[in-house]
Amino acid sequence: MSDTRGLLDRISAFRQRLDATPQLIPDAIPVDSDTSTVVAQAEAFRLSLKRLADRPDVVEGPVPQFTDRAQKLLARAKTLLDRQRKFTSDPLYASCAESDEPDALVSHHRETVSVLESVVRLAQAFPDSAGAQLKLCDGLSGLLGVVQDRLAIQESVLAQRHADEERIDRLAGFFTALHCNLPAALETVAALAEELLEDARLAKPMRFVQAPVMSAHARGGATAFPVPARFVAAHAINVAQVVARVVPFDYEWAGRPLLPVVAALLMDCGMVAVPATILAKTEPLAPEDRRVLETHPKLGAELLLWRFPNLAGPLAAAVAAHHERADGTGYPAALPGAQVPPLGRLLRVADVYAALSEDRPHRPAADPRAALTDVLLMAEHGQLDRDFAEYLLNLSYYPVNAVVELTDGRIGVVVANHANRIDPRSPGRPVVAVLTDADGTLLPRAEHLDLSAADRGSIVKAVPPARRRELLGSRYPELV
Repeated sequence: MSDTRGLLDRISAFRQRLDATPQLIPDAIPVDSDTSTVVAQAEAFRLSLKRLADRPDVVEGPVPQFTDRAQKLLARAKTLLDRQRKFTSDPLYASCAESDEPDALVSHHRETVSVLESVVRLAQAFPDSAGAQLKLCDGLSGLLGVVQDRLAIQESVLAQRHADEERIDRLAGFFTALHCNLPAALETVAALAEELLEDARLAKPMRFVQAPVMSAHARGGATAFPVPARFVAAHAINVAQVVARVVPFDYEWAGRPLLPVVAALLMDCGMVAVPATILAKTEPLAPEDRRVLETHPKLGAELLLWRFPNLAGPLAAAVAAHHERADGTGYPAALPGAQVPPLGRLLRVADVYAALSEDRPHRPAADPRAALTDVLLMAEHGQLDRDFAEYLLNLSYYPVNAVVELTDGRIGVVVANHANRIDPRSPGRPVVAVLTDADGTLLPRAEHLDLSAADRGSIVKAVPPARRRELLGSRYPELV
């Protein structure tokens, strides 16, 4: 009984001391509050931690005497809160948070804020006793480690989004200058092509970028472009990514890959003159709309020859022919396959594969296996060049970073492929990092599985975006 009474007395005394201590922050940080509330409360705690970590003279009430370790942890917490504040105030993130569309990065950040709330509560509860502080420091250090890891993931994803938007805007700016007779240098496009080639050389995952047809500026961006320049630029970057990864397998272009990648970036420059209302239609195009759309290859070629008469000969020829078909049913000139320049045939294959892999107003994106299968079938039926279509097998049915479901229900991400065009099974049997069990529960760590060496088990399908957000968004926003 005396032990219980002593414990109650200590709790009562601790409560009295807390009541007499100036409040560091508001009582709680609601996770589902709006961004402005989170920022304000995080800022209040940041200032409080700065006061505590710097140890100024405080006259408004008693403050615990912190050990050196506690001071260092509180200073570290302040640094993390500064990073959180900078992240939340980023215009690109703010536009994502304000959007009605679900976003894994926003959900991930809100969970990080909930961990920060635990940090705040633990910091509020620091006692005077050095021994008790040491115990609380262990818990605080663990929470700060979690926050630091989550912030690093968030910052990496946001940086990648900034890089994607910057590339789209750079190319959209070139297209705009081209059509408005403003200064436009092909060096701008060549520099972007070199970046994409370097990504391919480093075996970075191919990430298709997206811009809505009516997009005039990047999320959180200040520079506006005439529609549909950003939409056209995003598709051109996707085509160029495909070309950058298949040209090493072609004897003609392997030694000089820059030209085909530049051609892919310029391929649809004439599309900027097509009314965005036509590109945004969800129903089949009327004959008059299709006639307008089919003018863009010829218009783009003429535009390049007019602006760059000494440089654009081979480029213009490929741009003019990138919608011609091997069976002679393409446009604008209905050329048979033998008369279409090789670069034009390569662009056609990459264009179809990239288009199938993108969301469009009239349909959702196909999964990688379906996109590749459709391209191979079109080549088999004479609509695409068969040799160039087969190059896409080197991308595999499931490229690196594709999120897939296995036959036993587990979910994983493709981390490597076996380049073997002779073995018809190899494109569908990559190395997978398994992330969840069959029930969808996240594993403590990824488990790697080489399907080509496994006796049984295979990939059932690619996981659709909504399911990826649900299963992986809280820990792996970079995969969503």
